[in-house]
Amino acid sequence: MRLLLSVALSAALFASTAFAARMPDGGPRIRPQDNRIKQVLQEGVERSATFKALVDRIEAGDVIVYVAVNPLLKSSLSGALTWMTQAGGFRYVRASISSDLLFDQMIATVAHELQHALEVIGDTSVRDEKTLIALYRRIGHENPNIRPLGWETVAAQETGWKVRREIASVPAAALSRTGAWTRS
Repeated sequence: MRLLLSVALSAALFASTAFAARMPDGGPRIRPQDNRIKQVLQEGVERSATFKALVDRIEAGDVIVYVAVNPLLKSSLSGALTWMTQAGGFRYVRASISSDLLFDQMIATVAHELQHALEVIGDTSVRDEKTLIALYRRIGHENPNIRPLGWETVAAQETGWKVRREIASVPAAALSRTGAWTRS
């Protein structure tokens, strides 16, 4: 019995050590909040070189991005990046994605928001909501579709369009009316 327990503990320790060796400090930087977003991220990486490059660059950065579907976003808004907090040497943001989007639109919108996360990674002075707004006042233009303090950048817009073009050449996935993901 002792031998079995020792083997089990050793295996668990080895598995967790091997897993930790692959995981960057702080864990994964992109953290999907539901299975739909996990599927979006997976297909985005598989179907778009630009999307994969965004993910790779974020995983090397100091910003943790929570990605979630938000049914309360304005109907004129596909996505939004908001400041959360700073802790333990990491900065945290939330990418909120509209629940009204078709699957391929959702992939492009997540790419757009990941580009915004890269903009935050590129400016180490962003440490709170005030400095996030200051960043977008410098590099962006005001977007009337996003709250009173909404901003947009050309880079994020171009990234979204580029990913949309790339995934158009690969078989698409869609959300059926029942809520189950199906291939088309």
